Amino acid sequence: GFDTGAYMVPKSEQHCEIQSDAYHGGVVYPRNASVDPARYHRGLLQVASAAGVQVVSNCRVNTIDRIGAGFELQAERRSLRADKVILATNGYSGTLNPWHQRRIIPIGSYIIATDVLPPDVMDRLLPTNRMICDTRKVVFYYRPSPDRKRILFGGRVSLNETDPRKSGPKLHAELVHLFPELRDTKISHSWAGTVAFTFDSLMHTGQERGLFFAMGYCGSGVGLSSYLGMRIGQQAAGLSEGATPFDEIPFPTRPFYAGNPWFLGPAITAYRLQDRFGWF
Repeated sequence: GFDTGAYMVPKSEQHCEIQSDAYHGGVVYPRNASVDPARYHRGLLQVASAAGVQVVSNCRVNTIDRIGAGFELQAERRSLRADKVILATNGYSGTLNPWHQRRIIPIGSYIIATDVLPPDVMDRLLPTNRMICDTRKVVFYYRPSPDRKRILFGGRVSLNETDPRKSGPKLHAELVHLFPELRDTKISHSWAGTVAFTFDSLMHTGQERGLFFAMGYCGSGVGLSSYLGMRIGQQAAGLSEGATPFDEIPFPTRPFYAGNPWFLGPAITAYRLQDRFGWF
């Protein structure tokens, strides 16, 4: 089998990993790694450009229409025809294709960065420099910044989508719950993005009437989208090695869902009750 090297950390030893009493122990995955998404994106763009790929930025595609055996795309700057199209917009797919719109649940993810913290505070709170994610239904995830001067802290703090100016103080309150000594520490940045969830919590690839797609990474898109993006590109190029098990999984939707997650508020309320009272 695949050996992850993971090991349990009992509550009596968890201060070796995190200076917080909010947990009941944890598990360490020593072979896991992290990346800087912005630098990673920049590197992928450089590789694509060097390979001769034409990249047009700031040119939002508004509609995709089927014209014969191909497609016509209406963008903000121009329209164009294409024999094959890959839809890889994940949580930002919007109304581009009604079939996918009924299957993708766009959910906002909110993050803050603290002001610069003294080195001794960082060394005490997060001594091992690990990325941390808890096991709640409504999870929080956080890490030291690469220069170990700040804590980056993310999670879901509202029933519906909100402005980062409103989510920031709420995230700060949750951070203080974990690390009470940060009560007087201010926030330097607060931002948000959209991730794509699916009704079966699985990512999906394949094609729908000739429109190729790879999406629904459920919060794990940085790594998985790279792999499945490569595979769906191979499929569009007609290469057999592009096939993946995710091509065969039915892509479910639900009655009365057309892209607006009206059920998100009640679902988060239920999850928070489970987190609070330990219901399963």
